[in-house]
Amino acid sequence: MTDRLEDQGGAFAAALRAAISDRGITLARLRSQLIDDGNPVSMATLSYWRSGDRQPEGPQSLSVVDGIEDRLGLHRGHLGSLLIPTARLGPIAPPRLPFDEEREQRETEETLRELRAAPQDALRDLSTHMTVFVGADGAVERTIMRSLVQATRGTITEVPLIDVAPIETDVMSVISDVVGGRIDREYLHRGRLVSGVVIALDEPITTGGTTLFEFTETFPPGYPPRQSAWHATSRSARESLIWVRFHPDALPSWCEEYIETEGEYISVMRSTNGGSVHLARHGFGPGILGLRWGYDE
Repeated sequence: MTDRLEDQGGAFAAALRAAISDRGITLARLRSQLIDDGNPVSMATLSYWRSGDRQPEGPQSLSVVDGIEDRLGLHRGHLGSLLIPTARLGPIAPPRLPFDEEREQRETEETLRELRAAPQDALRDLSTHMTVFVGADGAVERTIMRSLVQATRGTITEVPLIDVAPIETDVMSVISDVVGGRIDREYLHRGRLVSGVVIALDEPITTGGTTLFEFTETFPPGYPPRQSAWHATSRSARESLIWVRFHPDALPSWCEEYIETEGEYISVMRSTNGGSVHLARHGFGPGILGLRWGYDE
């Protein structure tokens, strides 16, 4: 068994060396490109990976592997699929609910209990892509979300989703067009701010296994207008992307990117001159990534 794993680890290093050689790129140049892409990595680490002395482990390192594949023009998974199972999983930190407000934290925990949601300490959020469509009134019309998750131990049969409304409301957002699963349960918290649904996966996943699912979220009449888009994760995620596309008749006067982590809040103003704005992070979490916008009267 040990020999087989060593052979597989050597295959990753050999494929990495071959790809670098084929592209005629130096390790220093590759590192510089990865840093430009938001994938910081040291020369020593890249050198260890290329020689086979070490393997990438953990979500940040796996994000770098994805970035290497992109920069070297390789198909996603060309290198990552050669990692031994223990390296692909990496060390797992305990999950932490990302909400800083005491009420949101408490009502999220209560909503998860009411949904009888399975514990999320064995689930890793690998990649989440959100495409957000803003209507002519400046509020979100719908969001299409695609998520790749991994089981870190045991068997995962379902995934819970939490929504925090802009203000208290009796109306829940609507999840539809689910691919890769189905809506099994939903619950609106009595505080009328937090709600949740549980997506039952079409096929359970076991340790190391992944599944990809997609759904559309819409906001029916009565739901408070939302002029923000955010993604919350309870542990480090390999890749998170939010892409907001504004109606041509409703370009905002201002747009703010914000990041909330434990004890820290960072915001940056963003341009929307092109009619859209995106926010991408590798190895982010736990915390909240978001974009919000508004209109000056």
